[in-house]
Order: sequence, then structure tokens, then C-alpha cells
Amino acid sequence: MRKHSMPILQRCRGWQFLSPTLKAVKALMSGLRSTVFHTLFSLMQKLVKFLLMKELSLYVGICFVVNGYPPVVEFTPVLAKIYAKLKEVGEKFEVIAVSLDSDEESFNNSFSSMPWLAIPQGDKMCQKLVSYFELSDLPTLVLIGPDGKTLSSNIADIINEHGLDAWEGFPFNAEKLEILAEKAKAKAAAQTLESLLVTGDIDFVIGKDGAKVPVAELVGKTVLLYFSAKWCGPCRAFLPTLVDVYNKVKEKNSDFEIVFISSDRDQSSFDDFFSGMPWLAVPLEDDRKAYLKKKFKIRGIPSLVAIGPDGKTVNTDAKTSLAVHGADAFPFTSERIQELEKKIDEMAKGWPEKVKHELHEHELVLIRRPRPYGCDGCEEMGTSWSYNCAQCDFDLHTKCALGEEKKGDEVNGQDAAAEAAAPAGYVCEGDVCRKA
Repeated sequence: MRKHSMPILQRCRGWQFLSPTLKAVKALMSGLRSTVFHTLFSLMQKLVKFLLMKELSLYVGICFVVNGYPPVVEFTPVLAKIYAKLKEVGEKFEVIAVSLDSDEESFNNSFSSMPWLAIPQGDKMCQKLVSYFELSDLPTLVLIGPDGKTLSSNIADIINEHGLDAWEGFPFNAEKLEILAEKAKAKAAAQTLESLLVTGDIDFVIGKDGAKVPVAELVGKTVLLYFSAKWCGPCRAFLPTLVDVYNKVKEKNSDFEIVFISSDRDQSSFDDFFSGMPWLAVPLEDDRKAYLKKKFKIRGIPSLVAIGPDGKTVNTDAKTSLAVHGADAFPFTSERIQELEKKIDEMAKGWPEKVKHELHEHELVLIRRPRPYGCDGCEEMGTSWSYNCAQCDFDLHTKCALGEEKKGDEVNGQDAAAEAAAPAGYVCEGDVCRKA
């Protein structure tokens, strides 16, 4: 890597400061305390020019990170590959990491293998940048243009969406992003099951006892990609429902399969959870898992993505479809779901307009729902219709409100959730565990 005159930045390899560090930082930042109207020019251009004065037309990414936070752990290696690719093709791009770690050991662990620059751990500039950019999410990668002005408050979303291909969108202006979007559309149109589940020589998923099942055997089938984990209480609570639906669908439709995509933390947990599933899985230590999570923007588990017989995605929220309609939701296409909802609309004509229920003090009114909602009775998702209290924002499934739900079938996941804690970076609420 090129050498720069950088008194206040620290290279991730070698950990050597170029003096005079403290005086330079204080001189550069002293004016920031006196005004809330300072521009990015005054904050960042002076900094970047001071540090990288030999560079012309340089773009700088300010990357906010925390060691060990799962979204950051997934994002950083992809950014490193994009960084290397941009360097390879001669683009003038630099990354400055802003670590929010609380101790030096975490800081060292975060950046010891990264190729870019970092503001020293504990430096006051870190908090100033957090405040200036109104940081609300991690990872965040702010893009600064050659004039020191903000071009984008967060291009991490672009990188998460497009993966390594995102480098082709640099410097992420409207024209380049449109080209990137068109390429993504073309790739989606050309999607096949093999393009999703085959990587290099790895062209199989596994069954029981680790038996390898060629992906080719799944081609032409409706396949559900099941994102889940043993540590997730809602996932454990949902599993019996999914097994029941799987068995019912398989009785009538042999061209159907489920592939488990695990977020478990160790092989023992994976093996134990997978043992209760009658379907297939991607191995635990497999790069395809990260690719599939990013491609389908999985933010919470359990999640189900339905792939049609032609290899195209037909439903990115098949879990809700399955939870509401059960095995009848197969093959999970929008046409099938619309057909089922029309039947429900006809049934709704015979339901009472208002009911009283022991779970709520106010009268509940039957309403048509334009989007999915959470039932406050069984805590499962619902669509189409609910009995609602507008005053309290309280909803019940029609089957819960009308007493059609069997007591033994009610699942709230609380007992299951007590068995294992969610890993750092996840929060479990209701019927889903999401990234915090």
C-alpha cells in the first residue's frame, strides 16, 4: 500500500502512528466545538486533505464498525474485496474506519487483518463523527467526494444488496446505480436453482447422516429456503407447524422440498435442530449461507423464501403465507395466495361484525387488513381480516376471536425462548428474531 503523510491515522497493519499525532488532531478539531453549523467541508475536507494531500480526486469511505457485531462481521470482508477491486482497477478510493469498540483489544481484533486506515481507538474524533453523521445503524459507510462533501450517508445498503458486484457502481452516483440496478434485474431474470445453490464444485445439499443430495435432483421442484436456528425461540416454536405442512404437501405433491439454511453457532446445535427436520440442508460451514441471506435480505428468522420449478423466486415471505393458509398455500405463488384470500373474503360475509373476547376489554370490530399484522392472541402473523380495537391497536385472528383455534395449538414461543439466548446483535420478539 502507498505511504501517505498521515499523522493522525493509523494503519491497520503495523499499528504505527506518524507523529505529531495529538497536536494535529487537536488543531484540526478545535473549531468544531464552537459551532453546530460547521459543514462537511470544514469537518472532513480539511481532515482528508491534511491526511491525503498527495491524492487528487480521492473518494473516502468513513466506515463505522463494532467488533463482533454480526452485521458488521458479514459486511467487512465484502467491503475488503470491493476495496481491493477498486484499487486493482485504479480507482482513487480510501476507507477510514471509525471503531466504536470500548477497548483496545477489541479494536485490534477488528482491524488487524483489514487493508485500510483507522482513527485510533478512543480518539474523541470518533464520537464527533458519530454525532455529525447522526449514526443510527451498523454497518454504516459514508461516502465523501473529492470536494469533502457527503455523496451518500450510507452506501453499506448498496453493498449489502449487490455484494461484490457493488464495485461496478462506484462512485455510486445516479447513473452508475441505474446501471447496477439493470444488471441486478438481468441477473434475477436469469436466476435458476443451480445459480442459488451451486458454487464451484459444491453442487449438493445434505440429508440425514450427511448424505449428499445433488442440487440437480431439486431442479423442477418448488423449493422453500428455510432460514432458521436452534437458538431462536420463535424458530423452535414454528418448526412443528412447518413439519406438519411439509408432510401434508408431500403427500400430494412429490415435486416439493425444503432446504434448511442455518444460523446456528456450532455443529452440535445444527445437528440437534436438523435432526427434527424431514428435509434437506446446506452444511453449517458453507459460504452459500451468507450469499443466500444477503441475496434475499434476510433480516429476521424464521424466514421462508419460495423458489418455483423454473428456479425463479415466487415468494420472499412464504412464512406468512404458510402461517395463514397452511398446506393450502402451496405452491406459494401470488396467484395462489390471491385465490385463497378471495375464498376468505367470501367466508367473511358470514362472520359477525363485532365480538367481545376475554383477552381484551373493548369490543372488537371486523376489518379488512391491507398488509400482514401480528395477532395479540396467538402471536402469529395474519393477513386479510382481523378483529381489531382501533383505540388500543389490538388484533386477533378471526379464528382466535371466534374460538376456532384449539388451545393446544396456541404457540407463543416463550417457553422455547427460555432454552437458549439469542447471539449478540439479535433481538427476539413475538414470532421472529431480528438483527438489532
